[in-house]
Amino acid sequence: MKLSLLHISDLHRDPTNPIGNTALLDSMENDRRRYAGEQEPTIRSPDLIIVSGDVIQGIEPGISDPEKALKQQYDEALAFLNGLAHRFVDGDRERVIVIPGNHDISAYHFFKSLRRVDIAPDRKKGLVSQLFSTNSLLRWSWSDLELHEISDPSTYAARLAAFADFYKEFYGGARTYSLNPREQYDLFDFPKFGVTIAGLCSCYNNDLFNRQGDIHPDCLGAVGSKMRERRYQGRLRIAVWHHNTEGLPLQFDYMDPDIIQNLIDRGFSLGLHGHQHRPQFLDTRFQYQGGRRMTVISAGTLCGGPSFRFGRAYNIIELDTERNTGLLHLREMQNDNLRLPIWGRRSLPPHIKGYLEFQYDPPPEPAVRVTAASAILIEAQRMYDTQNYRDAANMLADTAQSDGLARRLLLDCLVQLKDMSALISHFDPPMSGTEAIHLMDAMWAQGNQGRLREILQLPMVADTADPSLIEIRDKYAARLRP
Repeated sequence: MKLSLLHISDLHRDPTNPIGNTALLDSMENDRRRYAGEQEPTIRSPDLIIVSGDVIQGIEPGISDPEKALKQQYDEALAFLNGLAHRFVDGDRERVIVIPGNHDISAYHFFKSLRRVDIAPDRKKGLVSQLFSTNSLLRWSWSDLELHEISDPSTYAARLAAFADFYKEFYGGARTYSLNPREQYDLFDFPKFGVTIAGLCSCYNNDLFNRQGDIHPDCLGAVGSKMRERRYQGRLRIAVWHHNTEGLPLQFDYMDPDIIQNLIDRGFSLGLHGHQHRPQFLDTRFQYQGGRRMTVISAGTLCGGPSFRFGRAYNIIELDTERNTGLLHLREMQNDNLRLPIWGRRSLPPHIKGYLEFQYDPPPEPAVRVTAASAILIEAQRMYDTQNYRDAANMLADTAQSDGLARRLLLDCLVQLKDMSALISHFDPPMSGTEAIHLMDAMWAQGNQGRLREILQLPMVADTADPSLIEIRDKYAARLRP
């Protein structure tokens, strides 16, 4: 299976950004025309879109009417992502994976949650110990050399409320974003491509006074537990977060690299992030026994200030999920006009090719062996849950004769479809009271009264003690009397 990911990050959408939505979307569509057909090698048009954080520019502390400013920025982001989904993935927003970054955190809500702490001489040692403890509510401000405490945790949590509102609106209410740090993750499952993507928030406890990235341990634990479910078995696992995992000596706004080790331990093969405004490719091996590794790819900034040696950029990542190989294509802004970007191919140093070839680890061995029949049942159940009854029925048609669970699910699909002909074809003769009930309804609807009389004489119907079956049996017996 071939899969193409459009990986963008650090959008910094803001009505005041030099690159407006209309010009930006048009420039990316122009670039697709080039890479998908005009240059060699051609690049597969994106199947999925990854947005790894910093959706908006964010607001400065002390801004007047911060709620309005945040709404304006997220409206800009919403219009852009809706346009991107329309142009690249047929308007299917479920094929767009969005996670927050540090710029999505409201500085207004952060400062509103604080109170200044007076440092008494006899409390210095204790306060320092608290300041550097895990999950501390204390914050040190270097700009004014003052200590603060998060005195209103609910307001502190609301620093991502505007992102949550945007998230719900973008997905049309089908997905929501919790303000509880323990629940700030989402799973996007794509059986068609054999891929499951975990969207993770690396902004746990992140704010203007505590810039380090982190993911709540409960989110990693919950994702690991869910990935053991039968429906996710055999899927390629991709994790998406915002912060990079390394930095210069004086930098401290990156994420603990041990989180990568935890993702490897949970069977993830690929990781995508942003934040550093610099494209990068890393292979990270598991350090605690075992031979797994994780391929980690960073995207440059789409609309923010680029890092040293790079322009504004984004990635196209092509995957061959059968061979576990990939191609990373770096697309970089070629001109100097920030209002009208032109994108083109760029090699990723120290490589000299216009693309980077790589291999990644396959999915882990299934915790529960998945047979061909059970794989069909899992996928058919997913289709049934999304009311795609016809495709589910078509998938189950052959398996239902030898698998009891598949047979029951096929019956439910045909009942939902009111497909009487197919119901008769698959369930005559009936093997259960439930099948007999629906089969009699189908026979009556199709006008096959002769066969209906025969079904009424079957031992499972004539001698039943099931009240539901008795009611239907007696109803049709009365209708068939001369």
